[in-house]
Amino acid sequence: MKKIALIGDIVSSKKIKNRSEVQKRLLRLFEKINSGNKNLTSPFTITLGDEFQALYNRPVNLFQNIWQILLVLHPEKARFSIGVGELTTRINTKQSIGMDGPAFHNARQGLMELKKSYSLFTIIDEGKTNFHLAKQSLFLISHVAYKWSSTRLKILNMLYEGKSVKEISGKLGITDKAVYKNIDAGALDIVIEITDGVTAMLNDLLRKK
Repeated sequence: MKKIALIGDIVSSKKIKNRSEVQKRLLRLFEKINSGNKNLTSPFTITLGDEFQALYNRPVNLFQNIWQILLVLHPEKARFSIGVGELTTRINTKQSIGMDGPAFHNARQGLMELKKSYSLFTIIDEGKTNFHLAKQSLFLISHVAYKWSSTRLKILNMLYEGKSVKEISGKLGITDKAVYKNIDAGALDIVIEITDGVTAMLNDLLRKK
């Protein structure tokens, strides 16, 4: 059965002055995500240097987790490659290490491609599924999101949680107008619609296998 491998990589991590603090923030978030997402079959784990990976049984919360990571890393950036495919090894339910197969091969291939570009997100299947439009849509979101402020990322994360504009403005201590302005300027409703669409595609693909 196909799984979803996610490999992430902090951009220019060696140049980060407070690198250890960034890693601590990331580890605290991983503990939170790992304990609250039943669709993770192998938890978020820091692997090589500043790379991290996880394995999903279903794509529920996949993009929400990605935006949570980008928020906790801000102003630093991270690349995310989503690989879809089979596994040829046992699933490690304790740490995302020691696993292999097309899912991870595809995710690794995508990460190598991202390192040659300015994009933050990509998705790769085994060639049997046409993810071209989804891939290009994620490239476009990368372009839009690259210079977002932490406030905009916070708003997006709260929209994923289903919070209203009034709730968001109250939590952030800003006006409703400022929230709407961020939603409009960042096309946040469209970003959510696109990632929901990619999530639906992934769900359909996994159900067929």
